Amino acid sequence: MYSNLLKGLWPYIKPHKKKAFASLFFALVLAGLKWAQAALVKPVFDKGLSANGSIQEVIVIAGLLVLIMILNFPARFLHFYWIRYIVDKATCEMRTNIYAKIQKLPIWHFQQRKQGILVSTLVNDTITFSYGFRAAMDLIREPLYAIVLLGLAIYRDWQLTLVILVTAPLFILIFNKSGKSVKKNQGTVQEELGNLTHNISEGLSGQKVAKAFNLQDYLLKRFEETQNKYFNYMMKTTWTEEMAHPLVEFVGGLAFAGVLVFAQYRIRSGALTTGDFVSFVTAMALIMDPIRKLSAANIKLAQAEAAEKRIASIFAQEEEIDEGSLSQINFSDKIEINNLSFSYGEGNILKNLSLEIKKGQKVALVGLSGSGKSTLINILLGLYKTKPGTIKIDGVDINDIRLKTLRGLFGLVSQDIFLFHDTVRENLTLGKNVEEEKIEDALQVAYASDFLEKLYHKWDTVIGERGVRLSGGQQQRITIARAFLQNTPILLFDEATSSLDNESERMVQKALDRLSREKTVFAVAHRLSTISDFDMIYVLNRGQVVEQGTHHQLMAHKNEYFKLYGLGQKMEETVNV
Repeated sequence: MYSNLLKGLWPYIKPHKKKAFASLFFALVLAGLKWAQAALVKPVFDKGLSANGSIQEVIVIAGLLVLIMILNFPARFLHFYWIRYIVDKATCEMRTNIYAKIQKLPIWHFQQRKQGILVSTLVNDTITFSYGFRAAMDLIREPLYAIVLLGLAIYRDWQLTLVILVTAPLFILIFNKSGKSVKKNQGTVQEELGNLTHNISEGLSGQKVAKAFNLQDYLLKRFEETQNKYFNYMMKTTWTEEMAHPLVEFVGGLAFAGVLVFAQYRIRSGALTTGDFVSFVTAMALIMDPIRKLSAANIKLAQAEAAEKRIASIFAQEEEIDEGSLSQINFSDKIEINNLSFSYGEGNILKNLSLEIKKGQKVALVGLSGSGKSTLINILLGLYKTKPGTIKIDGVDINDIRLKTLRGLFGLVSQDIFLFHDTVRENLTLGKNVEEEKIEDALQVAYASDFLEKLYHKWDTVIGERGVRLSGGQQQRITIARAFLQNTPILLFDEATSSLDNESERMVQKALDRLSREKTVFAVAHRLSTISDFDMIYVLNRGQVVEQGTHHQLMAHKNEYFKLYGLGQKMEETVNV
């Protein structure tokens, strides 16, 4: 019934199979102790509490009871502790594997799928899935309890036991129906939890915009709508869970009522002693707990199977294609782009684009928004494949270069600034051991030393999520210092100053100029005044090169570049006013 679930769990249980089998062994011990507890009830009533019983018999019975409790302590502790260890360890290992898989997914995957759903799978589904092991152990342990107790009941009075067994089909029916119902609904519950997580993430990351546009009520309304959908689906599962438990108890109560009526007849006929009856009743009462737990385990397994499907869907995703075999390349000549076209699905963003970037040159790409400038940066980084058309580095097609090697050629400074919620030092070194002198050199190049010296903890200051405790210009200068430390032969500037004020832009531009010395630079620029000294400027319009030349040549032509430059100047004058 749960073969796929168990098959999915096994790789995470296998490294801990010794603990799993030890836990299973202690489940057998606990089952035996349950039997001993119930069996001990007969001598307690027939001898220990009887007027004819001796003190020696009472001491023996009491001693046995103490022995059972002594054995129960380590057996119960080790059984449940190792289950918890395996469950929690499996959850951690599963999350690591999912997170590693996410790192290998292509960039388009993150553009098409809500991040909150991925986070929910990573955090919530892994817990639900790994708890399937705990529920599977319940399905082993609790039936063992029930079997030994049922055996004792049959031994005490098989006719009374038949009354109980008549209700067994009803228990099976309850387990089957509740399990199917939960399994059917749980996938939607987890999906809505993912939507809720995404909604929360959006609300937290968009606080600046929310406050600027007075969107608090709107965000709250969106949150409540998403939460209510999750709540409504969750309550369907809750209804099934909470209905199953009292149904189990109701059926058990009916069986027990029948036992009482039949037991009265058996006792009066002398076929059953008081001790036998109390021992039988004790066994039946103890059986009810395993039955309740079996019902709960059945539901947990159904939930785990739904979670397993969502986790499996991530592992089934196609990874970023890396067809390259070349693991080492030293950029020594030029980058050639020939007849490159590209589309995100509707219409070409780039059309038969051809250009050249020679080693040591500073080359810029300019054009209106949507003309394909940043797309070309993404293709150079191997985020998208180059078909049709080719990009060659020193005559080698970039598709023949391993992605890690290809990306190692480029240092990116982007308008989309990303900094970790960590120290300045960690954001610069990215987990590598870097000498203090090199860090200082990088900060000097980026004009970042002065403002960092004013921070209380200097390089060890935690800068907040995405560097929120720094200004935009300071954030960008940290990314420039980081690019300097990467020491790549080619630098990619993707509108690195687009979101900065004039003063911050001047500082960042000075830092970029320093960083660019003796490097090959390919820049996407929105402010054309920053590229006036570049060796070559390509002007894009609707994905095609419509002009190329130096700043002075293009200004003299008075065509597309001239218009863009004039438009930029007017915008700057407007801002300054």
